[in-house]
Amino acid sequence: MNTIKPFNTIRKKLMLLLLAATILPIATSMIISYNATTKSITEDAIARNNRLLSLGKTNIMNYMNNINQKSLAVYNAMNVPRSLYYILEHSMEDEVFPNDITDVIRNRNLLKDHLYNMYQSVSEFHKVRLYAVNQNATYLLWNDDIKVGRNNVPIPQTFKKAYIEPTHMSHNYGLVDLKSSASEEMVFTLHRPIFLAPSDELLAELSIDVRLNVLEDLNRQLYDGGEESFYIADSNGQIVLSSDKNEIGTSAKQSWLGTILSSGQDSGHFDWKEESFKGMIFYDRIKTPYMDWYLIKQTPYKHLFSAADRIARINTAVGIAFLAIVVLATLFISIRFTKPLLRLIGYVNKIETGNLNVAIDIHSNDEIGLLARRFRSMMQTINNLILTEYRLEIANKTNELKALQAQVNPHFLYNALQSIGTVSLQHGDTKAYSLITSLGKMMRYHMNAMDSVVELRRELDYVQAYLDLQKQRFDTALHVQLLIDEQTRQILVPKMILQPLLENFFKHGFVQSSEEPSELLITSVLDKQGEWLSITVQDNGCGVSEDRLQEVRLQLEKMPPIGTGQPNDQEEGGIGLPNVLSRLRLHFNKTAAMELRHVKPHGFSVTIHIPLAKENER
Repeated sequence: MNTIKPFNTIRKKLMLLLLAATILPIATSMIISYNATTKSITEDAIARNNRLLSLGKTNIMNYMNNINQKSLAVYNAMNVPRSLYYILEHSMEDEVFPNDITDVIRNRNLLKDHLYNMYQSVSEFHKVRLYAVNQNATYLLWNDDIKVGRNNVPIPQTFKKAYIEPTHMSHNYGLVDLKSSASEEMVFTLHRPIFLAPSDELLAELSIDVRLNVLEDLNRQLYDGGEESFYIADSNGQIVLSSDKNEIGTSAKQSWLGTILSSGQDSGHFDWKEESFKGMIFYDRIKTPYMDWYLIKQTPYKHLFSAADRIARINTAVGIAFLAIVVLATLFISIRFTKPLLRLIGYVNKIETGNLNVAIDIHSNDEIGLLARRFRSMMQTINNLILTEYRLEIANKTNELKALQAQVNPHFLYNALQSIGTVSLQHGDTKAYSLITSLGKMMRYHMNAMDSVVELRRELDYVQAYLDLQKQRFDTALHVQLLIDEQTRQILVPKMILQPLLENFFKHGFVQSSEEPSELLITSVLDKQGEWLSITVQDNGCGVSEDRLQEVRLQLEKMPPIGTGQPNDQEEGGIGLPNVLSRLRLHFNKTAAMELRHVKPHGFSVTIHIPLAKENER
């Protein structure tokens, strides 16, 4: 008795089906939801950060332009005596300013007033330094006090336009022994050369140290402190401002900064999964004549997709809850529905042992109960039919014995024909002997039921015998010609494949006439590659009309696929051809074809094309 494998039971299959029907949709929904959420979050993050960086860029440019404008105040009232530019232009040594000590003090106080006004204009200014080229002197305003010192050697001119020095620790620009209660701070510096207009002669260099507090305040809203990182770096890789204070004023060591600088883009974003950071990097460029900075923001994937992760955890919790419910429901349903089936299987096992009178005690009103009632009815019917079947079997054996006794042995007929042929030959009737011999060949060919495919030469011998009988019937009204390629005689073809084509001629195309005998031509050829065997049966009979020819071709094209049933070669319009084509395709493959065409001036031609495989040749 066959045993049921554990996972082949209906209960197991039902449980697997219900679990799959629940888990797959939930898992698919979770995956799709997570991917859609992360995609939406990414797109929203890109748009939001682009807006934030653009806002930060605008605020910083406004702030830096204000500082730049303050530095340009040195050019205000250029031709007015006592202006800062006028003092620098005349080196404080003309008729307006005598060189006595009183004038020097007055001029120094006047210079201090100009620098002090500039110092007080922006609260974040830490130091204001003015270096006078002609005097080789440095004036440093710091903590409301001005310090004056003379440089040992002139300071060389390095830049011809204003520029921003990245963040560094403030210093005294070479002045020593300065006494002040103010401490040094991290600042960035705007350096502006002051030229004698309209030439490029350098009069002085103005340097303004700016604290970072306002710059930090302007950018504090651009990132989430503790989760995201923010940087301002210049085009040389120097960090002007950073959310990590330890990195302020240092050279950037992160390789992603090189990616930004080499991108050639003023703004954009990209994914980064190297070093200690994995996430998205957003950047925007601030480029003016005096500065070239990049605003850079790093957002880790963990922070970026935190909302998606929360949704995924919620979905997972919901999925687990549903899965628990489904498992319980599956156990209940499977046990409830399969228990009667297991009982029914037990009854069937008892019946297999030969006990056909088992009482099937299942009385539910569902499909299983109906199955049990039908099974009881079936067993009663089987019990009633067993005796009848025994009687029928005995009767059938008797009838089969009688039928075998009544059959005529085909070998007896063949031997009888041989005997008749021998008698005809003994009486000198060679014609009758030849016809009987041909008929005997045909019967012997028919009797050999062991071969479904034969060599073409054997099929042609059978065809020759068949045509010999037909020529005896029609005498001179029939002329037959065989043009057979010797290379084709050994090729295997389906048995009895040519006779339907010949019968088709005698049934539909043969016209008996003493004036013009019917010509029947049978040819076989191989193509040049030796891959196809073509056999043609051609006649000069009455042929068929064009409509009829198209009808037959259409019928052949619409033949059912191999294996769906044999075509009926007796159907109207079939004229035996569908049977031949179907047999060819069954023996070889579906590429076997049949070609029908008219023969001029009248007649009909059928060509069968047989694909050759290596095993078809001997």
